[in-house]
Amino acid sequence: MLKMKEIIKDINQGDILTFRAADGRYKVLLCTSTYKDKSPQNFTFAALTVDEQEKPTIQSIIESEFFGIGNRKNDYFKYSNKELEWMWTVHPEVKPFYIGSYGLTIWRKEFMRFRENFELIGNLEIVNNLDKNGSGSMNASDWDYLRDFFSGEYHPVLLNRGQKLFRIESIIKH
Repeated sequence: MLKMKEIIKDINQGDILTFRAADGRYKVLLCTSTYKDKSPQNFTFAALTVDEQEKPTIQSIIESEFFGIGNRKNDYFKYSNKELEWMWTVHPEVKPFYIGSYGLTIWRKEFMRFRENFELIGNLEIVNNLDKNGSGSMNASDWDYLRDFFSGEYHPVLLNRGQKLFRIESIIKH
């Protein structure tokens, strides 16, 4: 018997969403933060490097990378010393800087219109403020745009915006 895909009703920090892009391959977004205090609500995601024919697993996602930047230390959006030491263990080349992610912002109202295209495949406990320590973002609130963006040359686009690749492992809380 076929299992029906569960419709996403809410998104939380650390949620991992997979979808098929226009090229028919699975891509993945990692929710780095949410704004739910008042309308308009939004979710911010990091673009991952997952590009698979079969639905990705949590393990393949942990082994993937996200786009971001090693940014100056920020006294407002701090990481704990333990979180920083772990980041620097995984990515010693960024020390003494913070790792931040490039954000893809999706407004909740728009997401609810195309949520059936996504599947929630798990949640990772990640550091807070990941997107706040990044160096840019874009509005990604359109399904056609997302499908095409992830099918096309999103790697060069983000690399041309000064983004680098960092291992997911570096932002998971231990």
